[in-house]
Amino acid sequence: MNIAFLGMRRYVDRHKQSRATTGTRDRKDRSSWSIRPPTTEEREQQMSSEKMTLEKLAIDGGPQAAGQLGPFPTKIGKEELLEILDMWDFSSENKAKIRERIEREPNLLGPHLFRYYNPKPSKVAAAEDAMKQMVGTQYCLATNSCTSALVASYRALGIGSGDEVIVPAYTFFASAATIASSNAIPVIVDIDETLCLDPDAIDKAITKRTKAIVAVHMRGAPAQMDAIMDVAGKKGIPVVEDVAQAGGGSFQGKRLGSIGTMGCFSFDYYKVIVSGEGGFVTTDDKWLYTRAQSWHDCAACWRPDRFARERKEGELFCGENYRMSELEGAVALAQIRKAGPMLTGYRKAKKRIQEAIEDFPGLRYRRLTDPEGDTGICLVMLLPDADMTRRAIEAMQAEGVPVGGIYDSRVRDWHIYMFWEHILDRKTVAEDGLPWSGVPAEELPMYSRQMCPRTLDLLSNAAMLDINYNYSDEDCDAIAAGINKVLRTLLK
Repeated sequence: MNIAFLGMRRYVDRHKQSRATTGTRDRKDRSSWSIRPPTTEEREQQMSSEKMTLEKLAIDGGPQAAGQLGPFPTKIGKEELLEILDMWDFSSENKAKIRERIEREPNLLGPHLFRYYNPKPSKVAAAEDAMKQMVGTQYCLATNSCTSALVASYRALGIGSGDEVIVPAYTFFASAATIASSNAIPVIVDIDETLCLDPDAIDKAITKRTKAIVAVHMRGAPAQMDAIMDVAGKKGIPVVEDVAQAGGGSFQGKRLGSIGTMGCFSFDYYKVIVSGEGGFVTTDDKWLYTRAQSWHDCAACWRPDRFARERKEGELFCGENYRMSELEGAVALAQIRKAGPMLTGYRKAKKRIQEAIEDFPGLRYRRLTDPEGDTGICLVMLLPDADMTRRAIEAMQAEGVPVGGIYDSRVRDWHIYMFWEHILDRKTVAEDGLPWSGVPAEELPMYSRQMCPRTLDLLSNAAMLDINYNYSDEDCDAIAAGINKVLRTLLK
């Protein structure tokens, strides 16, 4: 605004105010007044004073140049919300109503999808708290996958070049791949009838280079954690629990993920508790938790003073970014809260089906280390040989039974070690040859596709029935009837 105009306007305003405050005087007195306009000198002085005030820095008491900006819309708005809601199968009528209601909402502010510096309570942090409560550990770190959780755990433990980590021959490839990507050497050992690590095989595989044992709780049931912890404890070796396929399970009253040194969970859509993608690290060790944080977020947003020097030697190093987003955190939080009823549904359905299956000669079941701690997500039947297993699976599938095999030499599956060419053939990503070049060639494990015969034998004879926690009693009875119908013919 023009300074001269501003001064004149204030003069006129003062004149109006003066007239208003003398409203009780009589008209005769009012007629004798004389209003003197300001002189040129006075106007110049007034404008100079006001100009000085406007130019005075805000830090020194002057007016702010940009005192109030906005308001602005958020980056995430109605369009993104509608895309998310489109993933639900609403009826066309309800979908139109939802869209119309959202479009009518004035000044709708979207979410802050980054867990740190969030103006609202973080959903990821809430999911971490819920996991701590469910698992029973002091610390929990959310990640974007179980693969990331495994790497963060290995790195937190200081695992690197020249080290060995023991892993079962039956697990998803990521359990072993993350060892190699941490520049360590995977040592593959046999499983037993629990379909998890054989404690005797672990004991025989330990060397001077062994830095960790990965106890994978396969297909919803706990490994022999008492025996595994006993073997590891005698040698002072940390145990990392891979709970990707057994979230919510337990062993002898303790939740899986709270027994070993560190626990790693998957919330991938095909796991027990899901968020689409996502994972968690659990531990009771504050220092390992701190180091896992450092690896999972090299931006150090988790630190109280983000850019400060390290508070303790080993806190800061060059990590990666494995952070969970607020969208995944929100879904994970809801799923953790639903875990109890879901697990109850799995276990109830499995129990009803198994109890309805008749006793057949040659039919056995996977050995459970703790039936109460089994999540109940599947029922594994062991048949006399691989050929009969294939025939049984085909016949049961024809009856509508949702059963499948675990291992067939004709079908590639990265849950079985013999298809891990990346490791068996010692493949590398760069010319440095890591991780294999970190160990003298004569000290490397002798890999072969037949190195774990018991694993291949057990899995080739296994038929696995997937359980849905929503099965009704009628569903369970129909499934059991289909299994009985087939086995009456094959195992008569």
